[in-house]
Amino acid sequence: MSSVIEHESPRAVSRPDGRSWFRWGAAVFAGVETVHVAGGTLANDWEGWGTFLEVLGFVVVTGVVLVGLAYGLLVRWSLKTSQRGRNRAALGALIAGALAVATYPLFFMWTPILIAPAALLLGREGLARAREGQGGRRSALAGAALGLASLAVFAVLVGYAVSHDGNYPWIFGG
Repeated sequence: MSSVIEHESPRAVSRPDGRSWFRWGAAVFAGVETVHVAGGTLANDWEGWGTFLEVLGFVVVTGVVLVGLAYGLLVRWSLKTSQRGRNRAALGALIAGALAVATYPLFFMWTPILIAPAALLLGREGLARAREGQGGRRSALAGAALGLASLAVFAVLVGYAVSHDGNYPWIFGG
């Protein structure tokens, strides 16, 4: 007679380390702002290098400030271990997710799309810490869900703009 022993193997998901906040912030900045500048240049009539450099300067400065605040402060703080044993990552995910949704009035700076990946990173880490007994599972899930919702709304808005000659819905000045 043979018996089957089932072993539950944990998923091999890499955990954020001490510098993951910087890597994520740099990747989000490079990806989003490259598309922002290129899309803005292609969507608008070419008005010369002066206008292009003004747009580029605006995008770079606002991107550095927003990414610096989101990843350099919020994500960095959230990934540190709490001395009281609390799940900072879950709380940070909820804050980042709420910010990703609440910053849609700053849509012209692409603020929601810069912050939403922070909610996803922190939500993933918050869930991992919740499985280790730190609690905060609902906060981590809510933050990640808000981040995903923000990304989905952004995708719908971009899809709308692509299909309507580069104009956004009226609520965003289109």
